[in-house]
Amino acid sequence: MTPKGDSRTQKSSQQASLEWLSAEYHDLNGDHIDILEGTPTALEFARIVQISRPVLIKRFQASSCKWSNDYLISKMGSRPISVAVTPNGRADAITLGPNGKLYFAEPAVEKMTMKSLLDNLSDDKASDGDGAAAEKYYLQSQNGNVYSSRFFNGQDDSSEFETLRQDIPSDVKWCTEALDKSPEAVNVWIGDGGSISSIHSDPYENIYTVVRGQKHFTLLPPTDGWCLDERFYPHATYVRNAGDLVLQPSPEISPPSCIQRG
Repeated sequence: MTPKGDSRTQKSSQQASLEWLSAEYHDLNGDHIDILEGTPTALEFARIVQISRPVLIKRFQASSCKWSNDYLISKMGSRPISVAVTPNGRADAITLGPNGKLYFAEPAVEKMTMKSLLDNLSDDKASDGDGAAAEKYYLQSQNGNVYSSRFFNGQDDSSEFETLRQDIPSDVKWCTEALDKSPEAVNVWIGDGGSISSIHSDPYENIYTVVRGQKHFTLLPPTDGWCLDERFYPHATYVRNAGDLVLQPSPEISPPSCIQRG
């Protein structure tokens, strides 16, 4: 058995080592982000991936640049799409439940047309008129909602966004060549400034294309992982109850969900 004093000393030593590693990383790398004025070659991108640092690539034009509201509504028509809905814009986040406990809360997912989604996003009122916060809508599915792994494996791959596939390439050629593999998923996300993702880890090499507006990222290097207070929380999901969104805890048999909090 390790004496308590020795355990605290060991933990303190580990903490000091982690702090030193983090400080060394920031001293050597700083917070500079490279900006490319055009798309890289496969070799250039492979070198970027090798050092595992984010990069901003300008002038990456795609056919999706013509995506006005009218265009999207015309292309999608009455096709239903799956949209996340929360009371506050925080999907997949730690939330205080009705019983006073903290839960990892997933959003309600509701079917609506593209027009309904865009109408909800264009309504910039802060409340619903009664002082209550307006619900937040976010097209945020991460399961390959345009192209999934089934597509790249040559299998049938139906999509809610079938009519937009002609605007969305199934891969980025210089990225596919650099990594020598096809993507595992291609997603389209549509939201506004009220949608916020919790801090999380992501084991993928991601390529984001901003078609309209802005997307803000807070990125932490692996050396700062110790700064996050990673814990397990019981799971819950928002559901409709008499028109309102309420948090419904999942059965106790559900495995706890993990989230990192700063």
